[in-house]
Amino acid sequence: MKTLFNNTGYKLYTTEQPGSLKISFSYIRNSDGSLRWFWNSKSKKPLFLKFYNASSFKARLYAMAVKMVFELGLQNLIFEKETLYYKVEGKPVFNIKSSWAIFTGTPGPNNKALLYAGGSFYKIACTETAKDLLINELANIRFASTSRLFYVPKTILHNGNILQTTDISKNGQRKNSFGIIHAKTVKGITNKYQRRCSIADWGYFQMLKKDLHALHDERIPPNLIRKLNAILEKVDEKQYITLSFSHGDFTSWNCFVNNNMLSVYDWELASCEKPKGFDFFHFIIQNGILIDKKPWKSILEEIKQKNRLTFHFNEDELYQHLKFYLLTNILAYLKLYSEQKEWHLQIHWLLQTWTEALNLFAKEIYTERQMLIMDIFDTLHTTPYAALKFQNREPEKLSLDSDIDMLMSSQNAENLIRFLKRNHLAEHMIISRKSFMYRVRIVTNDNQQILNLDLILKIQWKGLEFMKVDKLIKRSLLNEFGVKTVCNTDTAKYLHYFYTLNGSEVPERYRDFTEKNIPENKLQKISEHINQLKIRTNQRLSFLKNTFIYINDTFSEKGFVMTFSGVDGAGKSTVISEISNLIEKRYRRPVKILRHRPSLLPILSVWTKGEEKAHHDVVNSLPRQGSNNNTFSSFARFLYYYTDYIIGQFIIYLKYVLRGKIVLYDRYYFDFIADARRSNINLPQSVAESGYFFLMKPKFNFFLYAAPEKILSRKKELSYKSVCHLNAEYNKLFSKLGKQNDSAKYIAIENNDLNETLNIIMNNIIKTK
Repeated sequence: MKTLFNNTGYKLYTTEQPGSLKISFSYIRNSDGSLRWFWNSKSKKPLFLKFYNASSFKARLYAMAVKMVFELGLQNLIFEKETLYYKVEGKPVFNIKSSWAIFTGTPGPNNKALLYAGGSFYKIACTETAKDLLINELANIRFASTSRLFYVPKTILHNGNILQTTDISKNGQRKNSFGIIHAKTVKGITNKYQRRCSIADWGYFQMLKKDLHALHDERIPPNLIRKLNAILEKVDEKQYITLSFSHGDFTSWNCFVNNNMLSVYDWELASCEKPKGFDFFHFIIQNGILIDKKPWKSILEEIKQKNRLTFHFNEDELYQHLKFYLLTNILAYLKLYSEQKEWHLQIHWLLQTWTEALNLFAKEIYTERQMLIMDIFDTLHTTPYAALKFQNREPEKLSLDSDIDMLMSSQNAENLIRFLKRNHLAEHMIISRKSFMYRVRIVTNDNQQILNLDLILKIQWKGLEFMKVDKLIKRSLLNEFGVKTVCNTDTAKYLHYFYTLNGSEVPERYRDFTEKNIPENKLQKISEHINQLKIRTNQRLSFLKNTFIYINDTFSEKGFVMTFSGVDGAGKSTVISEISNLIEKRYRRPVKILRHRPSLLPILSVWTKGEEKAHHDVVNSLPRQGSNNNTFSSFARFLYYYTDYIIGQFIIYLKYVLRGKIVLYDRYYFDFIADARRSNINLPQSVAESGYFFLMKPKFNFFLYAAPEKILSRKKELSYKSVCHLNAEYNKLFSKLGKQNDSAKYIAIENNDLNETLNIIMNNIIKTK
């Protein structure tokens, strides 16, 4: 504060000095305790609101409350106050005894204080870099002042480090939304100067690239840097780009709408070296992040909409100019932030959105799943956490069949989930809360890839905690790719505890690792602890508590039923086997495969032939060879199997679905409707079709079919006519059921290509909640 006033012609003292005069300052602090605004305590008006962007509803309420305090004369009771002493030295630029207010500015190499007094603003440079910016601003305002499309302030430079500008905000209004007036102004600024040049000859861009290579700041998320480098490597240096005159910090807080014209100030970052559209993108993106707190996908949508007001870029032009806006702006600010000792919260907001915005141009290099993994670890960069059993390589190279286990607090887990809900790469997300963890399943937009996260809050067995999460996080290590991982000793202990408590040996792939990282004396202590845990689980209170927790966790995420129908030879068995594997490995859900029905009741022939002989006959007989034409016998057979479905569906639901398992039926009740002969039943189709009304409807039902020639090449037992007839019957049935029931899916798939069939099935599963 003392240095600041020295520049304005006054010297401050904390105690009375010969010839000094007394003055009182009132002030408001930043959240970190530093001064934000201060003013002459005798001021009758809250002039510091001149520095405040009161464009949001919450901000307007705050401004109204402050004005009310001053109207009632309560400011000296409400705000902190300090008494100081001053002397006049040289020629002051303002009258310290009058009404004035000062904003201390943003800390960093470009720091400038902002004084408002006597109807003018005074920018006071606090660093040598800031002095250069004031001189640059003076030149830029003079260059821009010839335009008739917008207003700029009049300026006077005092002593080389104070820039006085007239107050052009009178009767004006700040507007957060980018409108026609803003568009007219941006085009007016752009048209002051434009030129085309190759990327190789673009000096400003080449300088920023060099600055990036020299950047070493551990506070900057590492995957943001890696994305930048990857995108920069793909830039064609021979490519041409349009550069233009730009304000450089064109935002809602640097302009006022006044008489259908825009008054624009704060021109210190203006230059002719920025890509065309820079100010257009900057206004929408900065406002979206800092004022509206929008996710990137909403910001991008606004850019596309407002482009119609401004430059009318076609899609390729829009993305090209957006790409170079992001690159130049991010590179410039990363250098600036690296020179700041303390970072304010807004910097983290900006970094988080920037790394997500770069995904738009990194998708040529990474899959969406890979970019999402990078975004996750970047957003956790300053958060206490530890990845468990995580690879020591680039995080995005995690295999498709692997998930990510992370230890963290409940609050940090909830923060991460909020971030994921806003991330545009996450098309669909399922969250399951257990007593000790959050299980998060994310589906990306491209190729519907799945990423599974286990956010572990407690490390426990049967409700008993055997390792402390917070201690493991404290002992975690940062690997060379910026991922905080559980140290080797704790990982080895965890593996030993986990497998031993669950009654199995440590797998061979982990055995050398655990033996190497757990000393013999520690192993003995772990064994004793395991024995104590087992004893505690048998105690009455612990048993009741653990049973309750187990039931709650077991039923925290329900499963569902899927059915596969079609004629023999359509490829059901192969598809079911592959789908079962995909669900278990990538969807991370246990699978139960059932044949045709719940099988609560045995096949009918068991009652006459015995179980062994009956099953032997079924295996060795061909389908659809039964000769039953008796209506009564057919009805009795149908009623028997229908009873199995009616009762068995509840058993299946309780035993598997409620416990989170995915039940796959190889054939289902639909056979009784479309192909009753296969079960040696001869009844009108309407009988079996009516019975379906009383059954629980499976969530997904797939009818697999293929050309008769293809089916007959696999299964020669059927005739060409039979295959055509059955395909038609199943297709008609699925079409009819699909129209009758919105809660279940009935999908016919021509199974010519296995991978395509699997993709269709998995896409339907993962897209549906």
